Amino acid sequence: MRDGLKPVQRRILYGMRELGLTPNRPHRKSARIVGEVLGKFHPHGDMAVYEAMVGLAQPFTTRYPLIDGQGNFGSVDGDEPAAMRYTEARLSPIAMEFLEELDEETVDFLPNFDGSLQEPEVLPVRFPHILANGAWGISVGMTTQIPPHNLRELIQATLHLMDHPEATVEELLQFIPGPDFPTGGIIVGKEGIREAYATGEGRFTLRGRAIIEGNRIVITEIPYQVRKSAIIEAIAEKVKEGEIEGISDLRDESDREGLRVVVELKRGADPERVLAQLYKLTPLERTFSCHFLVIDGGNPRTLSLPQILHTFLAFRRETVRRRTQFRLRQAQERAHILEGFQKALARLSEVIEIIRSSAEPEEAEALLAAEIGLTKKQAEAVLRMRLAQLTKLERQKIDEELAELRRKIQEYEGILGDPRKLDDVIREELKNVAERYGDARRTTILEHDNISSFSAEAPAVNVILCVTNKGYVNVTEREAFRAQGRGGKGVIGIRPKEGDFLRQILPANTREDLLVFTDRGRVFKLPLARLEIGGRDSPGKNLRQFLDMEPDEEVRAVCPVADYSQGYALLATRRGIVNRNALSDYANARTSGIIAHDAEEGDRLVDVTITQGGGEVILASVQGQLIRFPEEEIRVTRRPSKGVIGMRLDPGDHVVTMVWLPQGEEGKKLLLVTSQGYGKRVALADIPLQGRGGKGVIGIKLDGEELVAAVLVGEEDEVALSTATGKVIRFEVAQVSTFSRYARGVRLIQVEPGDRVVSAVVV
Repeated sequence: MRDGLKPVQRRILYGMRELGLTPNRPHRKSARIVGEVLGKFHPHGDMAVYEAMVGLAQPFTTRYPLIDGQGNFGSVDGDEPAAMRYTEARLSPIAMEFLEELDEETVDFLPNFDGSLQEPEVLPVRFPHILANGAWGISVGMTTQIPPHNLRELIQATLHLMDHPEATVEELLQFIPGPDFPTGGIIVGKEGIREAYATGEGRFTLRGRAIIEGNRIVITEIPYQVRKSAIIEAIAEKVKEGEIEGISDLRDESDREGLRVVVELKRGADPERVLAQLYKLTPLERTFSCHFLVIDGGNPRTLSLPQILHTFLAFRRETVRRRTQFRLRQAQERAHILEGFQKALARLSEVIEIIRSSAEPEEAEALLAAEIGLTKKQAEAVLRMRLAQLTKLERQKIDEELAELRRKIQEYEGILGDPRKLDDVIREELKNVAERYGDARRTTILEHDNISSFSAEAPAVNVILCVTNKGYVNVTEREAFRAQGRGGKGVIGIRPKEGDFLRQILPANTREDLLVFTDRGRVFKLPLARLEIGGRDSPGKNLRQFLDMEPDEEVRAVCPVADYSQGYALLATRRGIVNRNALSDYANARTSGIIAHDAEEGDRLVDVTITQGGGEVILASVQGQLIRFPEEEIRVTRRPSKGVIGMRLDPGDHVVTMVWLPQGEEGKKLLLVTSQGYGKRVALADIPLQGRGGKGVIGIKLDGEELVAAVLVGEEDEVALSTATGKVIRFEVAQVSTFSRYARGVRLIQVEPGDRVVSAVVV
């Protein structure tokens, strides 16, 4: 973590330095650079090297690009970069902050892969690069995600930590309020940032920047690591599916001036609500998870922000110390030579005579050492002196250079002898880096959500859903159905089309999802808010407008769901098979549908109930048979599965409905309804509890009719009955008498010739 670079990135920078591709030199082909790195330091795939090189050059990927690319290096749209033979590159100015001290023995060098060359173990970077540009993934099985930060803020915090080594995260937050992404955007909530800085693990919400201009929304910045095209595609898809309403047009007006995506709104649309939906339903908003996992001393460690900065400072102090030792040694060696020059020039006539009288250089060196008092190195240097250096001007330059070297030697010795002076050097260099490369913050940080008052959800309205066999659904406010006395003709609740009939009436809330189960054993998820609330006798909307149902696929059950984290989906088929899955298995249902039940050939799903577990199940057949057994006898399986036998049926009989009995509902009764409008209440005590898989008992006497519904009711409940032509009657359950299992019951609704009762539901 010392230089914040992966090995391939470090080798790319070093390889480019070896090629002389400094900021003041011309660009060279990327293929030449990749070849240099592959052949000398990184013997892996050429595309792996090129991809790493591209990442270091992309200004939307790297906060402070280390490579100056020329040509097509990809785009924020997700466009691929051009092939390496077409692009060119050189080092960017800030990359030199990694490389300038390499020749001063600041870091250790290691043999390359074949031992023919040396490469640096780490680069002597002058600023905390691991935080400036961030880091992602350091090894197999190790998840690292360190976000980029603003260089000026980062250096200010580092300087503060040097002066106050015990500084807390709260103190550092005054200098670094949070990450600063190259694509800008908005961070919502500071608590996740505090947690990440304090523990090394945290998460926060990152969203794009969007402004409202009249009747349009303009997106000018997008979340980091999200493709612009992905956001545009997601918006278009959500509009097509109807999950986002109020958008009339979508276009990309981005150019060289910057990013600009325009979302045109329909007349009367609420811009704030549409924007909230965009944040909630598209990648315009994402959760960014921080994992400050680094390799420190050869071991993976999760560090806090102060620990990372302390580790950098320890590395930088060691680097500057080694650099100073190198410079001190170089200065001392040069001063030693210059002192020899001074001795020789002071006795120039003798030196000349010694050189003239000597037969060979070795003899001259020995005589200079003996007669003038020069060391071997000084004597060698004197022998190599040019005659021009004997002039008065050159003598003066030697004196001045020696004086300067003695001043530097004193300075270097002072730095090495005083840790405070060493820190002063680091301080000045950090300030210089901030001044040369620092820029303004791009990412805004909000303490609280500034659009929280604009809910992306629809208003919570209690409604009645009327669902037909062919998938038409009408949403009506619950009070639209007025109560009528038993035996009345009812009020029209929906007008089914010819050949269709009402299958279900159920209460719901517009904040819930609808899980739509079909006879084919498939399930679809549809937010109820997408269905408009209409009049009582409206024909409704066909679910096929929202769901990818087959033309001959029939709706068997619509189940409102507010929370998928608990509960079960209990399924029953025509042949008496039952299945139980955790409701969480259906959280990923979508408008294109998923398989809910793996039915046998010829079998069909007839009913689905959402349960909370621990209750009992009653299955009712068309011939009036009832079976009651504990829900727990149906073991929970993963979706989809074949299920187990719930009820054994006589020839010609089939299951028509299923009732779930929660614990503590012994005071309720079972309301049975026939196709001709007769019905009765039966005490639960009259329905014996038995094991799953039996034939059950007689539940109602039938007279050439069929049992069509069985619902659990309390004394204060009201029930709505519906007929195949769409008539609906709502009455108090208390008006219906309780009979034994062998009675037919009383007339509940007057059924017209050719019509029949198809469903009953507690309102």
